[in-house]
Amino acid sequence: MHALIRRAELDQLRNLLDRHSAAAVISSPGLGGDEMLMALENESTVPVIRVPNGQTEFVRAYAGLEIVLASLRTLRLTGFDSADLESRLRAEKSDSLDSVPAIADDMTRLVGSLEPEQSALVIVPGADDMDHSSQVILGHMLRRMAGKRLKFAVSTGALSPNSPLAGVPAVELRQLSESRMRELADDLTGGRIAAGVADAAVRTASGRPSALLQLLERLPSNQLEGSQALDLPLRLGPNAEKMVSAQKIGLGTSADELLGLMSLAPLSPRPALLGASREAQEWFSELEARGTVEKDGLYCRISEELTRASRHRAMSIDERLAGHSLLAQRCEGSYPELHHWHRSFIDAADETPLQLLTDASELVRLGMEWAGIEFAERALALCMDPGAVSAQLNALAACLINRGRIDFALRYLDHAVRSTDARVIVRARTLRVWAEFLVHQSVPLRLRNQWSRSEAAAAPTEVAHLQLVIALCHVLRRENAEAQGLLSTANGLSAHFDDRSRRLHRSLDVLLECGRGRDSRAVEDFRALDTVEDSDPVGLLLLSMGLMVAENYDSALATLDCLDACDVRGTIWETHSQVVRAEIAIRRGDTGLAIALIDRCAPTAGSNGEIRLDRLLLLQCWSLLAQGRASDAEKVEAAVTAHATASQNLSLLAELNAIQGNYLLRMGLPAEAVRHLHRCEELALSELNPNVIRYEPDLIEALLATGRREHAGMLVRVFHGRVERVPSRWAEIALERSRIIMLPEAAGLEAMGRLLGSWRPDDSQFDKGVTLLVMANRLAECGAHSGATERARLAVAIFREVGSDHLAHTASPERTQARAEPAHNSLLDQLSADERTVVELVRQGLKNREIAPRIFVSLRTVELRLTSVYRKLDVTSRTGLIARLANGAGLPVA
Repeated sequence: MHALIRRAELDQLRNLLDRHSAAAVISSPGLGGDEMLMALENESTVPVIRVPNGQTEFVRAYAGLEIVLASLRTLRLTGFDSADLESRLRAEKSDSLDSVPAIADDMTRLVGSLEPEQSALVIVPGADDMDHSSQVILGHMLRRMAGKRLKFAVSTGALSPNSPLAGVPAVELRQLSESRMRELADDLTGGRIAAGVADAAVRTASGRPSALLQLLERLPSNQLEGSQALDLPLRLGPNAEKMVSAQKIGLGTSADELLGLMSLAPLSPRPALLGASREAQEWFSELEARGTVEKDGLYCRISEELTRASRHRAMSIDERLAGHSLLAQRCEGSYPELHHWHRSFIDAADETPLQLLTDASELVRLGMEWAGIEFAERALALCMDPGAVSAQLNALAACLINRGRIDFALRYLDHAVRSTDARVIVRARTLRVWAEFLVHQSVPLRLRNQWSRSEAAAAPTEVAHLQLVIALCHVLRRENAEAQGLLSTANGLSAHFDDRSRRLHRSLDVLLECGRGRDSRAVEDFRALDTVEDSDPVGLLLLSMGLMVAENYDSALATLDCLDACDVRGTIWETHSQVVRAEIAIRRGDTGLAIALIDRCAPTAGSNGEIRLDRLLLLQCWSLLAQGRASDAEKVEAAVTAHATASQNLSLLAELNAIQGNYLLRMGLPAEAVRHLHRCEELALSELNPNVIRYEPDLIEALLATGRREHAGMLVRVFHGRVERVPSRWAEIALERSRIIMLPEAAGLEAMGRLLGSWRPDDSQFDKGVTLLVMANRLAECGAHSGATERARLAVAIFREVGSDHLAHTASPERTQARAEPAHNSLLDQLSADERTVVELVRQGLKNREIAPRIFVSLRTVELRLTSVYRKLDVTSRTGLIARLANGAGLPVA
């Protein structure tokens, strides 16, 4: 179990011991240093001696060194005679600096002369607790141990440049990330821990794995598995005080009492906590300067939950009750939510759970999620029947979902469904569908199981809203047909719509209309935004998406500005807003802006990075390919594919293939592009609007480049029909360019000139650059190289202007000409003739099973040759191979 905590660091420690014969583990209490040494001892294959840590003896000079020598004698090493040195140590009355060098040299020679028959391991825990003289000598010896069969592993809390142990090879243990701590919690409990409980335990442990272990060992099974309310702060073991003792050095009794009061609540109003006491205010300033406490407006809290839990545990029950009584009195009137909290410990009433849950929702809404969660856990602990507070639990879950705290939202929804009220039960089910969609982007597969006839009769308003929320999930997955079907179903209950359902129904209807090329209602709703007092985030998001699909980009951005003005920072709506802004930038051709926006969307610690992972991953993939980082994009592409497969999201897979196909086409690999774009075509058959997944122009161009003119002509006709049904300025330009490249050379060039002349200021400059590049290629094919170079340079200038530096580099006339001319390829020179044949067929888009019969070899032979190619060219996949060749000299077109 200990090895699970620090397995990677334990392996690093073993490597240091093998290379240097001595190594130190730098670890403050709770980070797992002691457990690492225990694991090293338990898994050792050689004799081990653990040097006892006699801290009470370390007050005397050289006491630590005497203990080390006594421990070495227990190994019964041949020729080990330390009597003279031990006599000198006992004769020394102080740690005189004059004596230390001589003793250090003698100790080093003594240990260095030892040659045991087999290797042995000496473990010295807490080496920095030894007296200073012993540390100096121990450090002197360990720095000179390389190559010895006798190995030393020591632990120390810190290793500054001036430390006596400085220079000893070391492994430094740091606080673990939240994600790694969650994995550890799951491992230590065999997967039994509930998600919300894991979050609470990880937060309390504050990055210290040993603290997490203590917490999990003391959690009752019903709390561990999530069926019972949590006692917060969580309980720690008896040695928890050691983990936070460094923060209390130099603190007086008043400061400790102040921390005790603060530990009684998840947050405290500073005026009520400090009162008029100047001493308390001075100590608070000192604690804040140390980072022990922090302010949040008028409130304050202990910065690390581990410190709070430790201080809370150290208080007696009488001290806690007295503190609650004092703070309840100080908070009355000015801070009602904290008054209710402290009163719940000294005089709880029947209405207390309801009041605490109401306060919890308000705290979460204000961005103090953990305080709200602790209020909720306290309410559940006091409530004898969770069904009686189910409506309040639903309200709290809705607030937590908005803040991205999905695990705890689902926890409280599990309690809410214990209600006997059909309206509350259906409302909880609706919130669960929405919460699970935000994380997994999945929708219920069997809709008829989401509501029954009796529920539709008893709770028609709630059932109608459930239908609309499922329709919303489908819309956000770009499954418009399914969403339209649910809207029609919900219309049967339209007489029971409340204002919330009525707004959602209209927003969904308007978005679907925009997808069909009709944006009049969206424009009307946008113009009415100034008159709307209580803006709905869902409505604003859907309106911005509709305006984006209809290519009203400025209006879409203005709508997102309204959404951002609704105080959405730190909520799921901030994530949604960032995603739509990035997609608008991509559609407008503002590549540089899009890349910057996507970088801002990247998940960070404590953010809502798990919300709408489908869009975030897809945008990240687009960004990496737009920057030419194909190798980096491979892992993201795999993650998108896995996510889309798990959630059965065909639209997401179609978009991924469209992005990959576009990249490969612009890299001069049309055959490989066709394979991805054909896959996109298959997956996007149900999409009516060509402007949603923009793949057809790329597929037409790639088909022509690979000699499939008839297929390209058929696709132009299909594209024309779709544009007629769903008008779009972008689609009209793309269709015209696709028609032009099908024309004979002279007529095509003339038509291309007319198209470029008709370009409007608000049309995509990026697409103009693409059109110029296509025109340059046609001119080059006609032999008009000067005209081709001029158009290519214009295209490059546009690409640089919109921030597409990678495409500008790839499309430069000099690079294009170098690829076109036969050139010496240093990359290919590394390969054998057979390997070059396989690489050329891979470039054409053939799979291994298709390559084997082409060159009359077995599938295994193809795989072996391709593996050899990967090794020689330092790539790991077919995509990486193609990108590597595209960045160097190209292969001749077959």
